[in-house]
Amino acid sequence: MSNTEGQSKVRTFFGRYGVYGWMLLPYVIMELYLRIDLHKVRYFRGEMVFPSIAFSVLWAATFLCIAIVLPRTAGRIVYAVLTLGTLAFFTANAISFNYTGYSFSFTLMKMADEGKGYLWEIVKSMGVLLLLVIVLVLTATVWAVIKFPKKRLTVKRFAILMACFLVVHTLLPLCYGPAGDELHWDAWRNPRNVYGAYNDKNKSLKVSGLLEYTIRDFYLTFLKPEEKMSSEEREFLENAFSDQSTPEANAYTGICKGKNLIFLQLEGIDDWLVTPEVMPNLYGMMKESLNFSDHYAFYNGGGSTFNSEFAVNTGYITPVSYQRNAYTFNENSFPYSMPRQFLSTGYSVKAFHMNTEAFYSRGINYKNWGFDAYLSLRDSGEYDTKEGKVLRLLDRTMLTDETFRKELFATDHPTVSYLITYTPHTPFDTVTNEAGRYLAEELYGTAKPLSEEESIKLMAAETDRMVGMLLEGLKENGLLSKTVIVAYADHYLYTVEDKSILERNKPYTKDNRINRTPLFIWGTGCDACEIDKANSQLDILPTVLNLFGISYGKSWYIGGDILAPDFSGEVFFPDASIYNGTVYVENGTVTDGAEISDEELKELQKRVNERIRKNDLALKYDWFGRE
Repeated sequence: MSNTEGQSKVRTFFGRYGVYGWMLLPYVIMELYLRIDLHKVRYFRGEMVFPSIAFSVLWAATFLCIAIVLPRTAGRIVYAVLTLGTLAFFTANAISFNYTGYSFSFTLMKMADEGKGYLWEIVKSMGVLLLLVIVLVLTATVWAVIKFPKKRLTVKRFAILMACFLVVHTLLPLCYGPAGDELHWDAWRNPRNVYGAYNDKNKSLKVSGLLEYTIRDFYLTFLKPEEKMSSEEREFLENAFSDQSTPEANAYTGICKGKNLIFLQLEGIDDWLVTPEVMPNLYGMMKESLNFSDHYAFYNGGGSTFNSEFAVNTGYITPVSYQRNAYTFNENSFPYSMPRQFLSTGYSVKAFHMNTEAFYSRGINYKNWGFDAYLSLRDSGEYDTKEGKVLRLLDRTMLTDETFRKELFATDHPTVSYLITYTPHTPFDTVTNEAGRYLAEELYGTAKPLSEEESIKLMAAETDRMVGMLLEGLKENGLLSKTVIVAYADHYLYTVEDKSILERNKPYTKDNRINRTPLFIWGTGCDACEIDKANSQLDILPTVLNLFGISYGKSWYIGGDILAPDFSGEVFFPDASIYNGTVYVENGTVTDGAEISDEELKELQKRVNERIRKNDLALKYDWFGRE
């Protein structure tokens, strides 16, 4: 073949098929821009690469097929509408992500009136690069419309292609790999779970690509049939939330009013670790506090750390009667959340943690609950060096970081600070655990191998060091007498490999009472007193609100004020077992404790069952967000 003939065939090929390249170009540009922009979302799994690209190719090809099966004029119009519609959603995504850190969703259109005041600020946030991309997409679209192919796709071929599309689209989610157990703590990492739940928009966009995300989000927002509650369920919830009166004041009502508040959520600090030898600072505080000695931070569903965050901030817990993780409720409404209650009285409310806002979808959840900000050491970019990656694992860094200190010790306005510690985290050793190795080297001059129990105590001591630094910082800034600290553990140390450690150190290991963990409230006015009523993380929010003199409806939460004289003092666990401080009930039978009558047992079970049902149905049907 001569060069002339070869060049002629190339020109013929591009002359015949080049227009399809122009038609696809707008989609390629938009996909590339978003994929590059979304690198800021610290979530990536190799399994999501192929299906996300395949979805985009599949939809773009489908759009082209729809356009070219029609007469040329109609095809041009349809192509322009599909492409410009995608461009509009792309632009909304790009602006939303750069302005707020979160991808756009059609659900936001339901709140369009609330955003009108910010419209000009949002438009101004468009960068030069985004404007250039929009111009390129528009140019390529106009050119594709001008050069629109004259030859139509036959109906028969179109039908075959659409059938193939349906088959491939149905099978593509399998390429993410198998879905993880919905209640496993790291189900949020699994791309198949992300695709199935579709509630974290940043991750959903990353695993799906622009076109699949646009269409799937539209379907879920406007077309997917909502699961309707039955008339009996509605009647139950209406009765459950009917009492809007406020609880009666008690001896503790308002004693902390106007003070700063720190929620100190302690990672893995079991009750047996709070001793003068291991954690002298925390132990000293506990002895000077309202000490709730029969508190249970029970493991419920996946991600027990986040379950405690969810309970303390919303007053609800991961559903017991159906499988759904707490961090997937980020589109539910929580008008009576802890942050909103304090914001309404003039407080600023911010969260502080080592880990990224993508982890457990914390960023989007904390925003949904009403927090002013979620501050992350990892997201700050200040600790990306080799040494920094170790420092961010140490709880002390939350008190040495300049940004954290500035926010924690602000003196110009009342604050609520939600601190989540990290260091006592698996694996508990001083060899493979970077934090453990660092602490061993710091203490012994070398990464001395320690037993699992010794490693746990070493890491707990690091948390205690941070507590000491926190108290010192409050003192230096004149805030010590103006601050209340609510300290509690997220869960007991269920992650230990050597279970004999628990058997040696905890009084109960054979039933759910193994979940007993510390809870105390420290500060001026919270005089040393032991409260031995059984309670759980569900009771923390109403208890704190009462201390700060913030009123709330009796029916708003699942738990109650532990300090109230009429507090029932009972805890239910995920398997519906019950402990009320006197008896332990499992499978409808008292397995430990004092004898109670059948009627008393039935009444106890009835109360607990109603609380569980109220919790589960309110979350399932987004009771507070209903129209």
